[in-house]
Amino acid sequence: MTYILLIIILFALSSLLAQLIIMIESRKPNKLMSWLALFALCSFLSGLMYLIFGYTGHKRRLFKHKHQPQSPLNQILQNKEKLIAKQNVFFDNYSAISKRLAFLSLQSANAPLTKRNSIRVLTNGKQKFDSLFEDLKKAKDHIHLEYYIFRDDELGNALINLLISKVKSGLQVRVILDALGCHTLSKAFIQKMRNAGIDVHLFFPFIFPQLFKTINFRNHRKLVVIDGKVGYLGGLNIGNEYISKDPKLGFWRDTHLRLEGESVHKMQATFLNDWYFLTQQELYDRRFYPQPEVSEEILTQILAGGPDSLREPIKELFFTLVATAQREILLTTPYFIPDESMVMALKSAALSGLRVVILVQGKPDHRLPYLASAAYFEELLKSGVEIYRYQKGILHSKVLIIDQQVSIVGSANFDIRSFQIDFELSALIYSSEIAERLSSDFLQDLKDSILLDYKEFSQRNLWQRMKEANAALLAPML
Repeated sequence: MTYILLIIILFALSSLLAQLIIMIESRKPNKLMSWLALFALCSFLSGLMYLIFGYTGHKRRLFKHKHQPQSPLNQILQNKEKLIAKQNVFFDNYSAISKRLAFLSLQSANAPLTKRNSIRVLTNGKQKFDSLFEDLKKAKDHIHLEYYIFRDDELGNALINLLISKVKSGLQVRVILDALGCHTLSKAFIQKMRNAGIDVHLFFPFIFPQLFKTINFRNHRKLVVIDGKVGYLGGLNIGNEYISKDPKLGFWRDTHLRLEGESVHKMQATFLNDWYFLTQQELYDRRFYPQPEVSEEILTQILAGGPDSLREPIKELFFTLVATAQREILLTTPYFIPDESMVMALKSAALSGLRVVILVQGKPDHRLPYLASAAYFEELLKSGVEIYRYQKGILHSKVLIIDQQVSIVGSANFDIRSFQIDFELSALIYSSEIAERLSSDFLQDLKDSILLDYKEFSQRNLWQRMKEANAALLAPML
């Protein structure tokens, strides 16, 4: 009788958990069906997994006080009507689509449009780190770094030694590292940084019981701000693999940006908001927002997306870029796990006569997202989308180029995590020159890739299809 009673109790609890999942995730059918499928297989255990890893309803309470209440950026954003009027003037010689994108980014991501900017595209790790180390050596007041992955290896130690030398010369150095991405870092390495005077904090460390609320929200940003004047963002973390020195991974293909000008102020505000969230230190000093000294004019918006946003700004921007393209869509993403709306947008663009080209990994650094991506390829290929798999090494670049006019570069992948769960940072750039520079890299990457053939791809065996389907089923839960 005791066993029967226990079974009845577990069955009742399982039913309640299933109803809870249906109620909470009813507006996200992909995620709902993934969890219910797992629940049918694993029952009570999957319900507990959902409550730990899948449930995100507490994020509003979790991030309620994430943003500095009186930051200079918040003061600027208080008068959005003035900002909109200013943006409209900027776009006198641009297309109506650009004006729409700028309005969307302001409304959805609180991303004001900036005009006085200089931007340099950095292709691969050598260009990025040569430039970054040069700028760090010139720093005079402060250095702010924020990374998802930071390795205790040759590159990581070279960077830390440089930062320590800047601290000794009187600079303030603040560092934010994601606890999951940097889980291999030893306590001794982090303590070494602190002992040297580097102010370092981990984003959502593994502390019980908060772990169950925070483990799924990761800080995926790659951000550097130097003296409030120079900024870096893109796909490159800190580690030997990012400069192609990991023998197992080989060549690493990535894209980063070096920015100067007004856009760096939004990057600074993003870092200081994250810093405030971790430390409760309110840093408002105007020296963090110096007057730009650039003469170039490149219209730019910096989008800081994440679960603290009321909307899904990264997804909304990607969707609108795809939906408003007139001629061509060039997308580079290592992890391609879209939801149904994004698949429909890409298919519709191709079916309406646009050239849609997607470049993805051919050699995976993570097996599950690689398999999950392939589950979407057949229907896209059938609709006329060109899909290439990169063969030269590991592809990690995150770039979207529309009509050779507008481009977005940053940390965000074309996947559900970047759209909904992770903290990301991307630059939306209204410049044909930057778009052409990025397109030149894209065309070179295509030469190092293979084009998937619809007929050949559609004939892959049942076992491969099953692996892809199961990976895609798990993807919305990640």
